[in-house]
Amino acid sequence: MIKDMFALAGERKPQLIQGTILHVISSIFAAAPYFFVYLILNDLFADSVNTQKFIKLFAGIFICLLLQGVFLYWANLLTYITSYRMIGDLRLRLGNHIRQLPMGFFTSKQVGDLNALVTDDMSKIENVPSWVYAKIISAIATPIFLSTILLLIDWRLTLATLACVPIAILIYINSQKLLQNITLAQKRSTIEANSRMIEYIQGLAVLKAFNQTGARFEKLTTALEDYKWANINLINKLVIPAVAFAGVLEVGFLVILAVGMYLLFGGKLTVPTLLLFLVLGLRLYVPLYGLFDFSALTRMMDAALVRVIETLNLSTFSEPQQQQKLKSFDIELKKVSFSYENTPTLQDISFQVPEHSLIALVGASGSGKTTITNLIARFWDVDAGEILVGGVNIKDLKTDELLSHISMVFQDVYLFNDTILNNIKFGNLNATREEVLASAKAAQCHEFIQQLPNGYDTIIGESSSTLSGGEKQRISIARAILKDAPIVLLDEATASVDPENELLIQKAIDLLIESKTLIIIAHRLSTITSAHQILVIDNGRIVERGKHEQLISREGVYRRLWDSRQMAKSWKVSPRKNSGVSS
Repeated sequence: MIKDMFALAGERKPQLIQGTILHVISSIFAAAPYFFVYLILNDLFADSVNTQKFIKLFAGIFICLLLQGVFLYWANLLTYITSYRMIGDLRLRLGNHIRQLPMGFFTSKQVGDLNALVTDDMSKIENVPSWVYAKIISAIATPIFLSTILLLIDWRLTLATLACVPIAILIYINSQKLLQNITLAQKRSTIEANSRMIEYIQGLAVLKAFNQTGARFEKLTTALEDYKWANINLINKLVIPAVAFAGVLEVGFLVILAVGMYLLFGGKLTVPTLLLFLVLGLRLYVPLYGLFDFSALTRMMDAALVRVIETLNLSTFSEPQQQQKLKSFDIELKKVSFSYENTPTLQDISFQVPEHSLIALVGASGSGKTTITNLIARFWDVDAGEILVGGVNIKDLKTDELLSHISMVFQDVYLFNDTILNNIKFGNLNATREEVLASAKAAQCHEFIQQLPNGYDTIIGESSSTLSGGEKQRISIARAILKDAPIVLLDEATASVDPENELLIQKAIDLLIESKTLIIIAHRLSTITSAHQILVIDNGRIVERGKHEQLISREGVYRRLWDSRQMAKSWKVSPRKNSGVSS
C-alpha cells in the first residue's frame, strides 16, 4: 500500500518523503525524555539529589517535548497539505482517465461499482496519506527509538521487553492474509448493495406499479443482508487475532517483570532500571496496539487503492502526437468489423457519407445500427477496418478534436441536475444567453420553458421527471443546435413521442441538419423517405442499400419493414366480446 501511495504521489513525492522524515524526528524527540527520566530515577534512588542537575534534566525533558510538538506540527502540516493535494490530483487524474476509456468499460460495470470507485474508494484512499500513514510511521518509529534507549541502559531487559514482539508480528502477518480476503468480500458486498439501491431508486415507478416495493424487492433485500453480514463477519473474524495480538504483548510485560525481579534479587539490576523498563515496556507496546487497530482500515484502503490503480492501468484509446485539423466532413467506413465481449456485432461494413448528405440506417433492434454511430464517435475502436472523416482515419485524430465536430442526439435523453440554461449550454459552454435562447426557439422548446416557474433558470432534477419525453428531447436538440457541429448522428428522436411532439421535434431536426453531414437511425421509416441513401442492417451486415423508391420496389428486408410499419399504423384495440360489463 505504502509503495503504491508513493508511486501515485508523482511530483509531490519529495514533500511526502520530507513529511515522513519529520515524523521520524518527532518520534525521536518523543522517546528521548525517557532517558532523562532514567537519570532522574538514578539520582533519586542514589540519594544524590542535586537541584541544579534536576533543573537541567527537567529542562532537557521540556526541550524534547517542545521539539516533538514543533516537528509533529510541521510534519502534520506538510503531510496533510501534500496528501490532500495529492488526492485532489488523483481524483482529477482518475476522472480524466475514465473519460478517455472505451464505452465497453462502462457497459461492463454496474452503476454502483462506478459510484463506489469514484466516491467510496477515493474517500478511503484519502485517509491513507493524510492520517493513517503518519500513525503507521509513529507506530513503527517510536518503539524502535525506545528500544534503542533501553538497549543502551540494559541489554538483558531489552531482550526480555522484545521477547514477545516477534510472536505478535507473526500473528499480525497471518491476520493480514485473513483480513485481505474478508475486506475483498466486504467490498464486493458494498458494490452490490450500492448497485441494487441505485437500481431500486431508478426503477421505483415500475416497482410501485407491480407492487414490488419494500421487502418484495428481493434483490435489494438480499444485497443489504449480505452487506450487513459481510461487515459483521469482518468484525467477528478480527476478534480472535486482535485478542491474541494484545494478549501476547501483555505477556511481554510479565516477561519484563519476571526477568527484572530475577536480576534484581540476584543483585545484577537496580530498582530505577527495573521501574524504567516497566514504564517503558507499556509505552513501547501502545503504538503496536495501534498498528493492529489500523490493520482493518489499511486493508480496506488497500482494496480501494488496488481498484483505483487497476482502473488507471486500463488502456485508453491511442492519441496521435500531432493535432490534425479536418478540412471536410465526409464519412467513410472501410470493411469495419466489431465484436462486443467476443460476440460479433458488425461484420465487413463499408459505406460512404458525402459531406452535407443524409444517410439513414434501418433494421431490427440489435442489428448494429447504434454501434455504427458509436464507432464513428469513437466510443469504441474497431476490431478491423477503418473509419475516415474528411479522409483522415479517426485514430489519427485526437478524441477531443473528433468530438468537437460531432453532435449526437440520443433517443434516451439524459439531462443533468442543473438549470435548463446550463443543460442547453453543454452544447457550447461559451455561448451567451441570447445564443441559448435562439437555439431553444429553433428547437421548438422556448415556449414551454418560459412557462416553467423560473424559466431558463429552472432546476431540472436528476431524473427530469417534471418534463415530458418530448420536452426533454427538444432540449437535447437545442443543445445539439447550439453546438453547431458539421456532423450530426441522430438516433431518431420521434420514436416514442406523441404526434404533437413528433411534429415539433421534426421541425427542430429539420433546422438542426441544415448543411450538415447526417447519419440517422430510423425507427419510423416515413421520416427518411427523402434520404440520399438508406442502409439496411441485418445481423451486423449491410444487406440492402439505395433510395426509398428503389428499396420499396424490391421484395427484401426494407420492404418487409415498410409493410409491417404500415400495418402497425392501422392497429387498434378491439372491443371485448361478452365482457359481462353493464352500463
